[in-house]
Amino acid sequence: MKFVKKHLFTLIAVVTTLVATSVASSACFWASYQPEEPKCLREK
Repeated sequence: MKFVKKHLFTLIAVVTTLVATSVASSACFWASYQPEEPKCLREK
């Protein structure tokens, strides 16, 4: 039973790590977009 629990927890850890990595990668992709600053907000 210990063998099954260990492998089950390892599988869960791997899957959650992959999900977290994919979510973080997509968030970084969208956060890297920076629109052009409007002229009225630019420092002179």
